[in-house]
Amino acid sequence: MKSSKNGEKKAGRRYSAVCAAAAVSALFILVPLAVFGGPSRASAAEARAVRTFTGTVEETDFPARLLRNLVESLAPESLELVLEDGPDASGAVRRLYFEARGAKQGGIRIDSLRLEALFVKFDIGSPSGNDGSAPGEGNLGDLNVSEAVQGYFEGRVLEKDLNDFLLGATLTGGGAEWKDLRFDLRPGGFSASARFASGVVSARVVVESHLEIEDRDRLRMRNYRVSVNNAETDMAMILEAIEKAQPLLDFRDFPFPVRLRELTVDEDALVLATRVAPTRFEGTTLRYEAR
Repeated sequence: MKSSKNGEKKAGRRYSAVCAAAAVSALFILVPLAVFGGPSRASAAEARAVRTFTGTVEETDFPARLLRNLVESLAPESLELVLEDGPDASGAVRRLYFEARGAKQGGIRIDSLRLEALFVKFDIGSPSGNDGSAPGEGNLGDLNVSEAVQGYFEGRVLEKDLNDFLLGATLTGGGAEWKDLRFDLRPGGFSASARFASGVVSARVVVESHLEIEDRDRLRMRNYRVSVNNAETDMAMILEAIEKAQPLLDFRDFPFPVRLRELTVDEDALVLATRVAPTRFEGTTLRYEAR
């Protein structure tokens, strides 16, 4: 088990700003029913049954624990979780999907977050940490993802939600402060303005930048321009502070393997996704509403 310090560091990276994935390939379609026989009417009806939770998730069976850990990690306004086949005694789940609406990460509202993962194996442990782990330990609370063959993801963040978070906020790092922040999304990138202060230096800074996906798991600024008090600058102190913010998003420690390929930015929202879009399927379904 990793140290709590390292876990906190990775959790911060994993869930900073926009943090999940989904869809399935025809290669993983179920073995023809002629081999194993079709499901009974009772089991099919059971698979379609929907369990609903409002405010809290108190039950301790595996699906409820997974739902609870997602709720505690994402703090969503609503969340739907769908499971197909599992878990078996080893903690394996053939396929899972979830969609979170209004999740909160680092104080920022994420309008929509969808994930699908294939052939996932969990280190199930015990719901109360009786296996020797502390409650909430692991990369999904007390359910640690030890294996996953593939993951598909789509996340959407609205410009309005970014600016609602930045309103009145002060961001700090490297001995510098950024205040009065404003974010303006534009096709392919953004413009951002802020009051920068470090020691005796105080200036109005505007950053204009394109965005790009790096190595399929990070979102970075590219070809950015910086102006200070309406004049373009190469002030080392400010450029260093901006570089320390790179990458803007980092999925290297995300619990499920996702390979980012699609980035769409317009005046209203930023959408980050894998090449294959998330797909919801029929299965054991749990739904959560914050209220």
